[in-house]
Amino acid sequence: MMPIAEAGAGLFTSPIFVLLFSAILFGERIGFRRILAVLVGSVGVWCVLQPGAEGVTVYQIMPILAAACYAIGSIITFRYLQDESAFAILFSFLVAIGISGAVITSVFTVFPASDHMIATAPFLFSGWQRVDAQYWLYLFIIALGATVALSLMTRAYQLAKTSYAAIFEYAYLLSVSYFGWLFWDLTPNALSVVGIVFIIASGVIITLAQRKAI
Repeated sequence: MMPIAEAGAGLFTSPIFVLLFSAILFGERIGFRRILAVLVGSVGVWCVLQPGAEGVTVYQIMPILAAACYAIGSIITFRYLQDESAFAILFSFLVAIGISGAVITSVFTVFPASDHMIATAPFLFSGWQRVDAQYWLYLFIIALGATVALSLMTRAYQLAKTSYAAIFEYAYLLSVSYFGWLFWDLTPNALSVVGIVFIIASGVIITLAQRKAI
């Protein structure tokens, strides 16, 4: 596993994927600044992942794949869903997540994963579990906060170009680093901090290049 701040940094490579997918799928021009941003971001990803003798694990790749999927969703929201209500988009998104989670959890209930897999990532490989009232309270708080946050983010991507809106999400890295330290005493090492800075710099370069182009 990896500290939550490093996982968040992997997720925030999404502006790089937005840039690449926009160029590949829609023929948007990539200038020198954007190429520089991709290179800087790639170095940042390497610093965060820190591949060693054991190589890169699947848990380190997951945030990068999530970033690619997030980028696709951001592009679709801006290009095709500007006239849709934020509530409709958010509702569809949450329903899709709920159905996917229910199916995957049911699979692991019927076909349990190995004890090693469950011990490594119980949130990912466990089946259905009985929970108490305190858990439901925590779940409600998380759901409420996520709903508000996603509603605001969805509306932002409808109103602004993707590369503009994405830059403001970097405040998440500061929050996740703080709460990771506060609740779990997890702190990224020096190389990971350098990588996080590089990833943020990459997003800033992309945004500035976009504004200059406009």
